[in-house]
Amino acid sequence: MISQIRDRVFALLVIAAATVSLTANAAPNNCAGVAAVSTASGKPASGATSHNSAAPDNDNDDDKDSAPLKPGESYHLIGFGLSGSKHIDADALIAALPQHKGDPITAAQIKADTDTIKKALTARHVHFAEVTTTFLQRVGPGHFIWVLWDIQHIDAFSRGPYQGLWAFGGQTFSGNKALTNEQLEKAIDLKLGERVREGAISDARTGMEQAYDKIFPGKPVKIAVTLKLSLKPSRVATFAWRITEPPSK
Repeated sequence: MISQIRDRVFALLVIAAATVSLTANAAPNNCAGVAAVSTASGKPASGATSHNSAAPDNDNDDDKDSAPLKPGESYHLIGFGLSGSKHIDADALIAALPQHKGDPITAAQIKADTDTIKKALTARHVHFAEVTTTFLQRVGPGHFIWVLWDIQHIDAFSRGPYQGLWAFGGQTFSGNKALTNEQLEKAIDLKLGERVREGAISDARTGMEQAYDKIFPGKPVKIAVTLKLSLKPSRVATFAWRITEPPSK
């Protein structure tokens, strides 16, 4: 099983060193012993390699730079990673994919896996603008790669005017009858003073909808939110949730 700690390492590695989306062509430098690979071309991005001993599974300083795939060749999978929501079991979703560590894998298979991940996230009420896919190819022969997915949410805190450092200042609920305030707070899993990150509202809604699924399976619950932002004495965001539950029989 892939631990949550390793998923966080994946996310940090992607952000700090080698984020390359499905449509991106630019490659960053100082990529901690791996070569960023564009999923569009399947070729290692130029200028993206660095011989850093911190790279995953890269303990051979004499490896030559990675060559592009030849016709008929496949990548070799080191592992998958999935990050971006606290309300999904990333290990379970990854374990259900047909490829596993050490298997050969093609760009077409990775695209199919990405579609599978998106469908699974949608089924679990994860609201996303996109799921970006990143290849991290180990420097050297063999075309060994990590495949990393990151959920890109869309909500107020992913838009320009609201971006920045906000602290969570609390929340209120109205319209909820089937679930108590305490149950909804547990489903959302936000702590006072915690940093409100991009996608926090979207992810909170996921947690509540998953909780309501147990009470009203197959029935939609409408959830709206009003933000209150305080700039002084510090940047604090509070949420007021308005919930419309399905009619009870």
